[in-house]
Amino acid sequence: MRIVKYTLVTIYILFVIIITAFLFTFNKFSNSVIGYKTIIGNKEILDDYKPGDLLVVSNKSEINEGDKILFYDTASGKNSLNITEVVNIKSTNKNEKTYVIENNVFLSSEYVIGTKDETMCIPFIGYLYMFFTSKIGYLISVIVPIVIYLVYTLRKYKKS
Repeated sequence: MRIVKYTLVTIYILFVIIITAFLFTFNKFSNSVIGYKTIIGNKEILDDYKPGDLLVVSNKSEINEGDKILFYDTASGKNSLNITEVVNIKSTNKNEKTYVIENNVFLSSEYVIGTKDETMCIPFIGYLYMFFTSKIGYLISVIVPIVIYLVYTLRKYKKS
């Protein structure tokens, strides 16, 4: 029984560490960026991707004309995810590129996540990712259990 208890506690601690790491690596668009990978919980229908898919996008590869790219679409006033094809590439400076996409719209490289070819999709896990990295999900899955454990431990020591 003791081994099961310690195993469950260890799994829970690893879960808390992983979720907290995701939250600490959030970018300004509320997606985790770890190394050259961006982790996204998809909320909308995009090409082959459905709501609830977990997208792991590698942004290490070079983007060329004709590539389909994932990018943050801020034109509508909210930060949504979108996929489009690159028509042309203009070099702005040493570190910055501007991509010309459909309808001759210019897109700064700071909004580009990566190419569709370099995207791994895990169905349905995105719902869990979005829940656990939300404020209410973190509260329910991390903060509340820790507070309950602390209260339980304090009562146990108070009685003895």
